[in-house]
Amino acid sequence: MHAQDKSFAYNNRFVAEQPSSEAPKKDLEVEISQPVKESLNFTLAVTNPDNEKLTLYIKDSFNNTLHREVLPATVRFEARYNLQSLEDGQYIFEIRNGKNKVAEKSIGIKTQTMVNRLVSVEK
Repeated sequence: MHAQDKSFAYNNRFVAEQPSSEAPKKDLEVEISQPVKESLNFTLAVTNPDNEKLTLYIKDSFNNTLHREVLPATVRFEARYNLQSLEDGQYIFEIRNGKNKVAEKSIGIKTQTMVNRLVSVEK
């Protein structure tokens, strides 16, 4: 079974691309945000001023690739990813240019449960 036979993380295909412009060169920037704190939906924004061909990998803590996607060669790329089906643990959004890792962001998923103890006195 290959790591990608079943996709655990997926892109909702909301993509905002901006074409190249003649602006001063900046470094590659990667941001991950969580628009709704109670959900496991994340927005990835990649600013790619050199319009390099980049590949996104979402990996688990055992370095298994759960999702792989070639990003368009645009100045700015944004997409939403739903990690709802993933178990608790650490996950890494890794951006590569060929074989070179150019950026990495980590997300931790942890389920918290509350225990309420009820006490009653029998008469």
